[in-house]
Amino acid sequence: MGYKDAQKHISEYFADKDRKQLEKELFYTNPELFNEIAKYRNYGLPKRYRNAAKKFPINNDLFFFESNLAKQYTGNPRYIYERMLELYPNLTYVWAYHGDKSIIPGNPIVVERKSDDYYKYLAQARIIINNTTFPNWYHRPETFYLQTWHGTPYKRMHWDRHNPRNPIKKSSPHFYAKSTGWDVLLSPNHYSTEKFRSCFKYEGKIFESGYPANDIFYNKEKYESKRNLIREKLGISDDALVYLYAPTWRDGGHLGHSMFKFDLLFDPVKFLDSAPENSILLIRSHHMSEATKELSVLKGRAIDVSDWDDAVELMCASDILITDYSSIVFDWYCSKKPVIYYVPDLEEYENKTRGVYFDINEVNCGVICKSEDELYDNLDVRDAPFYAEFYDEFCSLHNGNSADEVIKYVIDKNRVSSMDKLKNFIKRNGKRMFK
Repeated sequence: MGYKDAQKHISEYFADKDRKQLEKELFYTNPELFNEIAKYRNYGLPKRYRNAAKKFPINNDLFFFESNLAKQYTGNPRYIYERMLELYPNLTYVWAYHGDKSIIPGNPIVVERKSDDYYKYLAQARIIINNTTFPNWYHRPETFYLQTWHGTPYKRMHWDRHNPRNPIKKSSPHFYAKSTGWDVLLSPNHYSTEKFRSCFKYEGKIFESGYPANDIFYNKEKYESKRNLIREKLGISDDALVYLYAPTWRDGGHLGHSMFKFDLLFDPVKFLDSAPENSILLIRSHHMSEATKELSVLKGRAIDVSDWDDAVELMCASDILITDYSSIVFDWYCSKKPVIYYVPDLEEYENKTRGVYFDINEVNCGVICKSEDELYDNLDVRDAPFYAEFYDEFCSLHNGNSADEVIKYVIDKNRVSSMDKLKNFIKRNGKRMFK
């Protein structure tokens, strides 16, 4: 019995159950079995994508990029793309992006997420690169999917989550199905590799390398240039002490459509009154948090930068990071600048909301504040000791050349032979050639 026949028999065995029933009754106890049925029944595979895959052959020179659900031009996909422009300027590049397309260099094809053109190019792309997920549960077998992800996990994710309300329900059918289709997952350290295997139930290939987005912290000239440019755009003087507050989203305040309520958790006026003289506070809500109302009242030295696409640029411009359970902190460590953990809900987060992978109280990773007053009393961390052991564990693979390493890996894995090129050329032009 072949693979397709096995899928057919499995699906027929559960013929009396529709998708919702299968998700409820089968997925959380046997995700692998659910996935085989989902593949056979074409769950999560949009008709426009299927039609495009039938109509168009794979284009070996087409690379498709997306970051943060096409909301931002940022992250590892951005920095892989910008380096590829330098190395391979003649390839065809497509970006899924909803913002001002003029900020993307290189004149790529820019498409709206889930549009007709989106599925047309996604189906044709030889390489697809994302730091979150594409809408499709599955992609055609000729496509190579590089999942870069977006940080080292501190908060527990997916199958590793604490979920006291429903201990079984942790990940989701669509995310699990998508993750089984990654051809390679990028991991920035050995610790992340271990956690990714566990939290995603991922058994595929993992490439350990520094994150391309963090290369800039290892190039003094580029770093200083970016720092000065972003400060100038934000109207911040060279001598200002800049705090970047970048918390993660909170599971408890779900607003629908993968968006969560934002809670500032401290008073910006009191913060700046307590901070060293000439301080600036940048506040960046997570791209999955809705913070428009909460941050619309900010003025003066407190600036809402939630609409700023690239967090790396903001990190270059800032001097001190304030965060909670966000993976941004591990990228920040590459800069070797001070960090403050502001975690007033630490006990609740650990025991009721989601859980974390390690106890920050037991390691030297920065100043830890568990109340507003504690935060205001500990804002001057300019002379805080460096967290050398923590850096060695989580950042030692970074060397400033991560983009090159990742690109080489992907290119080497996808070299097309002359015979394959000829076959693809005939597929594309055969009818016209032999009329």
